Amino acid sequence: MMSSSRGDYASASEWLSALRQDDAWVSQQQRLETSTAADTIVHQNDALRRIGQGYTFEFWEIYGHQVEPVISEVWDMAELSLPKLKIQAIGMLSMEWIEQRSCGGQSVPGKLTSKEAKKLMESLMSEDLLTEDWQPKELSGPERALVAKAVCKRLKINAVWQVFGQLWDENPETLRSYFNKAMEQKKSLKFQEKLKNILG
Repeated sequence: MMSSSRGDYASASEWLSALRQDDAWVSQQQRLETSTAADTIVHQNDALRRIGQGYTFEFWEIYGHQVEPVISEVWDMAELSLPKLKIQAIGMLSMEWIEQRSCGGQSVPGKLTSKEAKKLMESLMSEDLLTEDWQPKELSGPERALVAKAVCKRLKINAVWQVFGQLWDENPETLRSYFNKAMEQKKSLKFQEKLKNILG
């Protein structure tokens, strides 16, 4: 059982190392290892629920889903108790585990292979937002969701989150939640304007 006192750990890194050996994470890892591919979305949803929508989630996005720098950032926040941080960290470690084992190189859905779709992709590539196989280049979750929505609007594709969830090997509901988050952020307006100019 891990201590709930910060004073018992020399650093955030030491605390994270202890968590990786803790029964709570070990049993979660066993659940992940014995799950089927069909269970992945359930595990992703559980992990995102654990991470929550606070500072931890923001840093997790900023650091590209790397757990250690996130823990270092939130370690000294007084309002974040260690039991709460433990829950959030297990969520992040779960997502890290899933992402490391998810198979990349998804085939492009048929709806994104038309001539018009190819033109859109080339426009986004020229702005260094996508690769030649529709994969995002260093875009945050909300930015990915805005790209997906803008492309599907131009191509009159209704199943936005399913199409891009398949393409990016991402949970459609996660993409949808990123879009909702983008709609609440003022900084998203600038990115939306950029997309409008790129896609015409």
